[in-house]
Amino acid sequence: MKLDMRLESINRALGLLLCPLLFGMPRPARWEGFVLRLKMEYDEAYRKTEDYFGPGPTSLLKKHYRLISKARPVLDIGAGQGRNTLFLARKGFAVDAIDPSQVAIDTIDEIAAKENIPIRTYCCNCEDFVPEADSYSAILVFGLIQILTRESINLLLEGVRAWTDKGSLVFTTAFTTADPVYPEHCQNCQSIGENSFLDENGDIFTYLEPDEIKKLFGGYRAIHHREGLSPKHRHGDGPTEQHGVVEAIFKR
Repeated sequence: MKLDMRLESINRALGLLLCPLLFGMPRPARWEGFVLRLKMEYDEAYRKTEDYFGPGPTSLLKKHYRLISKARPVLDIGAGQGRNTLFLARKGFAVDAIDPSQVAIDTIDEIAAKENIPIRTYCCNCEDFVPEADSYSAILVFGLIQILTRESINLLLEGVRAWTDKGSLVFTTAFTTADPVYPEHCQNCQSIGENSFLDENGDIFTYLEPDEIKKLFGGYRAIHHREGLSPKHRHGDGPTEQHGVVEAIFKR
């Protein structure tokens, strides 16, 4: 179906919305209509596919969630249908979940109410998010860095720093130059920054050099860092994928 073919592009486009909205970057003409259309399409994708990003939490979180303190809540940026939010809440963590999709937020709210677990949801973009917490014990940044420009990555990192304090953790993943499609993007796509490319569909792909993630989180201490190829996987009804990835946990 046409929707199935567009899911990955929609996913990237929604990611591109997060950082321009994060701190009030200028909006292009018809921006509001563009945002509304993408939200509607993503709502449709979530209605069509249960557990679009998978039925369980991200493996990095599942393996290392015990490092997170329960003294303060956790912030899940781009929570989607709640795979990571629900996992932590069921373990007794208070979680704030942000997502622009009302369908995603309704899904999380329904499960949270049924199970009586501690989740606060915010159907909004990061620009509109006003934390009720002074800071977070951990922030989850999964699936964002690889779909942002270099400028937007820097803005995202500013947001993470604003919402963390001494002892806070950041769980993050990104694509690396070991990705099997990286050479293809180098050859066929427009370069818009260091290892950052724009394809003919307007999608952005940004890849990190080995150990570059540590430079991005300068001032934080890496307590976990691994680079390599991801397991083969699919998003919804999309094609099988495998990526060069870095996963890391940083402590402020």
